[in-house]
Amino acid sequence: MKLKILDTTLRDGEQTPYVNFTVDEKVEIAKLLDKIGVDMIEAGDPSVSPKIYEAIKKIASLNLNAEILAHSLAKKPGIDKAKECGVDRVVVLYPTSKIHLETKVYKTEDEAIQIIEEHIKYAVSLGLKVRFTPEDATRTEFDFLVRACNAAINAGADRISYADTLGIMQPHIFYDKVKKLKDTILPCEMDLHCHDDFGLALANGMAGIRAGANCIHVCVNGLGERTGVPDLAETIMSYHILEKLEKYNIEHIMEVSEYVERASGFFIPNNNPITGLNAFSHKSGVHTDGVLKNPSTYEAFEPSLIGRERTIIVDKYTGKRAVLSKLEHYDIEVNDEELRKIIEEIKNVGDDRKILHDTDIIEIAEKVTNRTSDVIPKGINALILISVEAEVYTTTVVRHLKNFKHIKSVFEITGEHDISAYIKVQNTAELNTLIEELRTVQGIKTTSTKIVLKKHESNGKSK
Repeated sequence: MKLKILDTTLRDGEQTPYVNFTVDEKVEIAKLLDKIGVDMIEAGDPSVSPKIYEAIKKIASLNLNAEILAHSLAKKPGIDKAKECGVDRVVVLYPTSKIHLETKVYKTEDEAIQIIEEHIKYAVSLGLKVRFTPEDATRTEFDFLVRACNAAINAGADRISYADTLGIMQPHIFYDKVKKLKDTILPCEMDLHCHDDFGLALANGMAGIRAGANCIHVCVNGLGERTGVPDLAETIMSYHILEKLEKYNIEHIMEVSEYVERASGFFIPNNNPITGLNAFSHKSGVHTDGVLKNPSTYEAFEPSLIGRERTIIVDKYTGKRAVLSKLEHYDIEVNDEELRKIIEEIKNVGDDRKILHDTDIIEIAEKVTNRTSDVIPKGINALILISVEAEVYTTTVVRHLKNFKHIKSVFEITGEHDISAYIKVQNTAELNTLIEELRTVQGIKTTSTKIVLKKHESNGKSK
C-alpha cells in the first residue's frame, strides 16, 4: 500500500476555533511530525499574516524529510509568497461547486477554469510543484469536476485533492465517487481532505484510499475547521494495526499529541481513541479479569507501542482479580475472607463516592485486616498557586490551564495569587514536568506548589 499522510495541523489545524500557535510552536510541531515520518507537512498560507509567513519560511529552511507545502488561494501574490518561503509545493485552492461559484466568488464555470489554469501555470513557471484543490469537490457536478481537474493537470498540477469540505460523505458513497473520479481524470496522484462534521472523516478517508487515492490529510488531535479532520494518531494506528502498514514511527505519537494539546489549549477528551486518558483503562469485572489474564482479550494492541500504560480502575464494578492485583501492587497480603470483605466495602463506598483513589483502597484494606500498611501510594495530589502577569487576563490563562491533562480543576482566587489549580499526577517526576510546562504558559509569572498530605471530606472521612 502506497499510503501517504499529509499533516495540516499548522494550516487547517490552526483554523480550529480559538487555536493560535506561535512561530516557535509551529517549528517544534513540524519537527515532531517529521520524527513520526509524515510524508507532507502543510505549513500554512503565507498571505494570512506576517507571523505565518515567518513560520513557513523557518520550517522550509529546516531540511526536514517531509515535503513542505504552502497553501494559497488562486492569486498570484499568494503564490509569490509561497515561492519566497522556499517551500517544496504550493496548493492552489479554488471552489468548484455551483453554490460556491454563484454565491461566493461570482464566477461562471468557464471563468473558473481560466483562473485555475492561469494560476497553476504561474506557480509551475516559478519552479514550484503544484497540488490543485477543488474546494467543495463532493458537491461539485461530476462533469465539471473532471473538467476542472483535467485543466489543472494539463496546466502542471501533479496532485489533486478531493475535498469533502462539509464532511457530508459516507464511506460507501465516497468510495464510489473517488473511484469514478480517479478512473476518469488524467493520471495524477490524489489526496483526500475529509472533514468530520458527522464523525466519518477517517472512515471516508480509508474508503477513498481503497478506491485508488493515495494520501489522507490529518491533524494532530483531530484539529481543524469546525469539527476537524482525521486525527493523526487514529489514522496512523488504524493503518499500523488494522492494515499492517508499519511505515510511521508510532513511538512519537504521544509526544506530538501532548505537545499540540499544550500549545493549542485544545483538550483531548478522556474517551478519545488512542490518545485519550481512558484508551487503555479497564473498569468492569469482566474486562479487568480478562485483560489481567491476557491483555489481548480487551486491547487491540499493546499500549506500550505508543508509550502508554494500562490502567485498572477499582470501584463498585470491580471484580476479585482486579482488587487482588491492586493490593499485590502495594505488597498488601490478604486471605480469601479478607479479600471478600474488602471487595464488599469497595462496592459500598463506590455507591456513595464517584471516584476511588488508591489511598481509599489501602485505607479499606487496613480497616478490614486491622493491619497498618507502610505504603505510599503512587498518586500525588497537589495545589499549584499561580500569579499572572499584570497585563494578561486571568481568564485567558485559566482557559489554557483547563486543558492540561493532569489539572483536575482551576479556580480564580483573591489574595497574593490569582489562580489555584488542583492536580493529580502519578509521581514526582510527572509533577516536576507539569510545573515546568506551566512556567512556559504565556502570562504566568510565578507558581507555588503545595503537595496534599491528606484530603478530608465534608462527612469527616479522609483520604
